Amino acid sequence: MEKPSAPQRNRRIGFYYFPDSLHYRQVDLQTWLPELRRLDAAWLALLAPPERAIPEDFLSDLLSAGIQPALHFTFNQDLNQPFQPPDLGALRLLLHHYARWGVRYVVFYDRPNCRRHWAPSAWLQSDLVERFLDMFLPLARLAQDEGLTPVFPPLAPGGDFWDLSFLRLALRGLQRRRASRLLEELVLSAEAWTGDHPLDWGAGGLQRWPEARPYQASPGIEDHRGFHIYEWYLDVCQQELGVKLPLLLLRVGERIMAATSDEPAQAKRLAHARQHLEMAQRLINDPQMENAVPEEVLGGCFWLLAAQPSHPAYAQAWLPAEAEPLPVVGAFRQWVEYNWGSDRASIEAAETEAVDAPTESAGVEEAVDSSPESVEEEIAEPIAHATGESASEVKEPEASTLHSRIDHYVLLPLYAWGVADWDLSLIQPLLQHAHPTIGFSLAEARLARRVTVVGGPGAISAEALAMLRAAGCQVERLMEDGTLVAT
Repeated sequence: MEKPSAPQRNRRIGFYYFPDSLHYRQVDLQTWLPELRRLDAAWLALLAPPERAIPEDFLSDLLSAGIQPALHFTFNQDLNQPFQPPDLGALRLLLHHYARWGVRYVVFYDRPNCRRHWAPSAWLQSDLVERFLDMFLPLARLAQDEGLTPVFPPLAPGGDFWDLSFLRLALRGLQRRRASRLLEELVLSAEAWTGDHPLDWGAGGLQRWPEARPYQASPGIEDHRGFHIYEWYLDVCQQELGVKLPLLLLRVGERIMAATSDEPAQAKRLAHARQHLEMAQRLINDPQMENAVPEEVLGGCFWLLAAQPSHPAYAQAWLPAEAEPLPVVGAFRQWVEYNWGSDRASIEAAETEAVDAPTESAGVEEAVDSSPESVEEEIAEPIAHATGESASEVKEPEASTLHSRIDHYVLLPLYAWGVADWDLSLIQPLLQHAHPTIGFSLAEARLARRVTVVGGPGAISAEALAMLRAAGCQVERLMEDGTLVAT
């Protein structure tokens, strides 16, 4: 069967790294750089401490791998505390080195439209946006002087100060201050959270939804608080400046919350995987396609790559420390391999240059195996039902690098366009009565005592099924009527 043509490759997929600045060691790089390559990352948002530099080796290796770092200076270690003014002398030195090392984009501050980031007295004063520009402008000009591109900080969608109004007033303030040089180089950023809305919520922007009002939810009227937030921000730019500035989606996706009693955790995680695949598809597709992300958007950094168990965002991490990866990871790996597996030569060449050093404990070893050899094995894992490659080419994962054996794994097929609605509805009764691990990875499925295969004949190849049985798995197929049949 001939493989369908791959979508146009537009490398705009990125990730927000750890929600702290503690993972910039060489051992962290050895762990995460192979994984970022497997996910085809082109961007990586990094929290940048104002008192010390992220190591040059860490940044240069990212850049050598074709990954553009976006350094995010929040200037408050605890993001729930008021902004702390930076030492301009120390910051100038940092920016000078970052520019010399090849960094291009720096983001200053975070969510200035939220009350919690301001001292109570400062928040209650008038001209909040103007006072923020007093803080932002010197830093942006400092970055420009060092040859860097300043990025206007992400605003909380909605926020305590309506973000569209904040952005509009900020652009007017920059024009009034005659910051023409800055406006020629400035990049905007936005947070594209889906929330409880469908993916196309707010599509069309201000032109389609002129009746949208701040803090007012009207029946039949959609607003900007969804994945399509970029359209609304670009519309504000067009109205205020006459042009659309470049924009970086700094935090993208749906933040997984606790499952309700009638919606199992695995079902939420599976829906999370499917939704993120569709967002990625829109990021890389031709701009002429319906609802594809326009060219003004430089990239989208999915929230969140990794986190430590003590962090509040731990449950939202794709590759949480000391826990199994979310299903979206396996889905992304196979999606990248299916669409651009022929581009692996450059990846393989880069991997051979990796330093084969023992990985120290970084709190993530069990989530990602960092050795170059095992990374090659994972990259080489075929998607038999999609690519037509032989499942016998799948390498045997080392037991020491994987989690303890899984009791029950539901193996879903991943098609070029994502996950089939029929497959998702078919497994719902199974989720209600059991709590299996759900995913798309043949390598993970081989670790399970019992494997339930979903999809019609040919979705999972006979050779792959034979490999599961050879690995000692009890293999069964979920039929269209919901019955389970041993294979």
